Amino acid sequence: MTLGDWLWAIPVFGLLIFIHELGHFAVAKYFDFHVQEFALGFGPVLVGWGRGETRYNLRLVPLGGYVRMAGTEEGESEDPRGFNKKPVLMRAAVIAAGPIMNFALAAALFAGFQYVTGSPDPLSVLGGVAQQCQVMGAGGQATMVTCPSYQAGLQPGDRVIAINGKPVSRWEEILRIVTTSDGKPLAFRIQRGSETKELTMTPVYSEGRWVVGILQAVKKGSLVDAVVQGPRLTWEVSKSWVVGLWEMVSGRIKPQLSGPVGITREIAQQAAQGWDNLLWLTAFLSINLGMFNLLPIPALDGARLLFMGVEVARGRRLDPQRENMVHFVGFLLLIGLMLVVTYGEIVRR
Repeated sequence: MTLGDWLWAIPVFGLLIFIHELGHFAVAKYFDFHVQEFALGFGPVLVGWGRGETRYNLRLVPLGGYVRMAGTEEGESEDPRGFNKKPVLMRAAVIAAGPIMNFALAAALFAGFQYVTGSPDPLSVLGGVAQQCQVMGAGGQATMVTCPSYQAGLQPGDRVIAINGKPVSRWEEILRIVTTSDGKPLAFRIQRGSETKELTMTPVYSEGRWVVGILQAVKKGSLVDAVVQGPRLTWEVSKSWVVGLWEMVSGRIKPQLSGPVGITREIAQQAAQGWDNLLWLTAFLSINLGMFNLLPIPALDGARLLFMGVEVARGRRLDPQRENMVHFVGFLLLIGLMLVVTYGEIVRR
């Protein structure tokens, strides 16, 4: 780990935590909860200031944060604006606001990514031509060969108008014909400026499908498209997260956990490849934080919401001291898990 890695990671971690806690804080203030402290990080206070009844603190360890409200600890049960005195729906709204803000941040970042990088052009215009394609050689060894498209002379900007005499106008039509070709030669008719050319190429089998080595064009980013794509991508990644969790729980795939060290390395690697990669990764991490917090694990928002559901079903609150003890034990277990994962990442390196 280098200082540069942490210089990239700290603002990313800080943004994700700040947005999450801001959700709790804003809704608590809206419903007139007595908010005593808004903190980023744990441990000793590095810098802090007070405004009104709330203290704002930046603490030493930048791996979390919290919003401390009256009525959540022993001896504060009589504060009329305390957490424990508010209706259950208000309390649930405060707790749920943290993960919801992470999803909102992800949608905004994905929208920014789509606007900066543009969106795939659905028409049959080539955005690029790959020079090298990876194929499986004898003995299952991967080898690099000249891509059929490059060898045939295709160029970026060429518009494919027919394949094997069949007219095409959209990128998905090209993909369908190439991937189902079974390696048989394909006659591409392309338009290049005012010229029409006939180029023949034979697909190669690469990474589980037939390819010729062409890339889809990207059109300039549209604000409307970006606003639409942001929430859609957030929903798709969230669904994939749930599917992946189920496959790990059911034993279909091996559990894959990343701690602060592994995530920091990934942030540094993506940042080195460009701002767009970092933007995408930050959105992905924001979804992970939101989804993880919704799990019904003690100390997480999901468990607190679960306890509130039990409260509604029973018609009365659970014993606050017992509930706090459950969350405290859960917090210790999560810290232990994080230390184990971090140690494993360091040892593997």
